[in-house]
Amino acid sequence: MIGIIIITVTALLLSLLILFVADRFKVENKSDEFDKLLPGYNCGVCGYGTCKGLADAMVDDPQLYQKCKPLRGDALREMEAYLRGNNLI
Repeated sequence: MIGIIIITVTALLLSLLILFVADRFKVENKSDEFDKLLPGYNCGVCGYGTCKGLADAMVDDPQLYQKCKPLRGDALREMEAYLRGNNLI
C-alpha cells in the first residue's frame, strides 16, 4: 500500500515539474501566430490541406497568405498589418 502512495506522489511531483519546465521554456513559433490569423476553414483552396499547413509554409514565405481565398476584409487587413509590423513583407 505504501508503495502505491509513494509512486503516486512521485508521479504527481514529476508531472508538475514537467509542466513547469514546459511553460518556462516555451518557444513561440511564428506559424502559431499565422494560424491564429488565418480563417481556420481548412478548405485546401490554397494548396495546403489545412490552415496549419499554410501557416507552417508561411514561416519560409510569408507571401503565401495571398493564396488563402477565404482571407478577406478585416482578417486580411489584420494579417497584412501583422506581417508589416514584423517586417515580413
